[in-house]
Amino acid sequence: MPKYEDPEVRYTYRSALIDRLREGGELRIGRLRLLMPQSFGFCWGVDRALSMVNDARAEHGDRPMWLLNSIIHNPKVNADMREMGIKFLKGDRAVDGALEGLDQNDVVIVPAFSAMVEEMEYLKDRGVTVVDTTCPWVIKPHKRAQKYVREEFTTVVHGTVGHDETSATCSLVRHHGGEFVIVHDLREAEVLAQFIEGSIDAAALLAGLHPDAVRAAFDPDRHLQKIGVINQTTMLASESRAIADRLCRALENRHGRDALDDCFRDFDTICQATQDNQDAATKVVALKPDLFLVVGGYDSSNTRNLARVGDAAGVPAWHIQGPDCVTGEWIEYRERNSGEIRQQVDWLPSGEVSVAFTAGASTPDAILGMVVERVLEVAGEQLPAELSTELEV
Repeated sequence: MPKYEDPEVRYTYRSALIDRLREGGELRIGRLRLLMPQSFGFCWGVDRALSMVNDARAEHGDRPMWLLNSIIHNPKVNADMREMGIKFLKGDRAVDGALEGLDQNDVVIVPAFSAMVEEMEYLKDRGVTVVDTTCPWVIKPHKRAQKYVREEFTTVVHGTVGHDETSATCSLVRHHGGEFVIVHDLREAEVLAQFIEGSIDAAALLAGLHPDAVRAAFDPDRHLQKIGVINQTTMLASESRAIADRLCRALENRHGRDALDDCFRDFDTICQATQDNQDAATKVVALKPDLFLVVGGYDSSNTRNLARVGDAAGVPAWHIQGPDCVTGEWIEYRERNSGEIRQQVDWLPSGEVSVAFTAGASTPDAILGMVVERVLEVAGEQLPAELSTELEV
C-alpha cells in the first residue's frame, strides 16, 4: 500500500481515549454514557496531508517553508504549523509581500483543498519546490468538471463561494474555457431549477444566487442548456443528492425525459470519508442522546453539516471548536443559521446523561479527546489515567 493511504490508520494527533471509544463506540464513566459513531474525525486525506508536511520538514528543514493557505480548516492545526516555523502566503496569517518574493530556495505546501490553476502556475514560474497535499477525493470532482467542459456542459457546483476547494474547481473550469454556477443549498438550486423550467427570468435567477456564483460573462439562456453536477466534497451528501435530483427534474420538465442524456450529467463525486462520517452521525443520533457535541473549526463546512444531522434528528446539537468552549457555567458554540458565536448556560443536565460526540474531517483525535475529558470534568467524573490525552503532532 502506498505511503499514508490506509484509511484505518491514524498517523498524527492520536488520542488513547478516542482509540478506546473507536473500538467500542460507547464508554460509561460515572453518570455519563459517552457515545461515538463508527466513523468520525480526521479523514485519511487530511491525515495524509499532515503526514506529508512532516515529511517535507524532515527533507527541507533548512529551507524557508510556506503554506499557500490553511492546511485544513482547524485553528489548532494551523497554529501548530506556525509554531513549526511554517509561514502563510494567503489568508489572515499571511506575511506581507511574501508571495511576490518567492524564489527557488522556497518550499510551498499546497493544502489538502487544492489550489487555483493561476496559483499553481505562479508557483511553477517562481521555481519553488511544491509539496502538493491535495486530497485524491478532491481531485475527483476536478476531473469530472474538466470532462463537463470538454463535452460543453456547464458545471453546477454544490458548494460554498470562496471555499478553497470550490475556488480551485471553478478556476479549472475557467482555465479550460467552461462555465460554472455555484449553488450553496436547496433554496439556490430551486431558483436555478425555476429558471430552467421557464418560470423566472435571468434577472431573478442572478438575484437569487451569490454575486460570485457565476462569471461576469455568464449567459443563463445559453449556458444552462446542458449542465453537469458536482459537489464540494465537504457538503452534506444528502443535500447534494437532492440538488442533483431537482435539477434533473427541471431539465426533464423543459426538454422531456428522452432528452436527458443530451442535457444532464449526474455526479459521483461525494467523498467517501465525508459520507461515512455523515452516515455514522445519523446512526448515533438515532439513539436519542441527551446531547450531541460536534467538534471542529467554525469555518469547517463538513463540521457544520454534521451538526445539521443532529438538528434533523431533534437532538440538541452544539458545534464547538475545542475544549476551551466547554465550562461548568456555559458552552460556547456556533449557531447554524446566523454563524454567530454564542454561549448557552446550564447546558449539561443533572443525573445520568448520554452524550454523543463526533468531529469534522479536519479535527484531530487529540482535540476531540480533550473535549471528552473536559465534559467529564464538568460532570465531576474522573477519567482513567491511562486514557488521558496528551497533545502531540
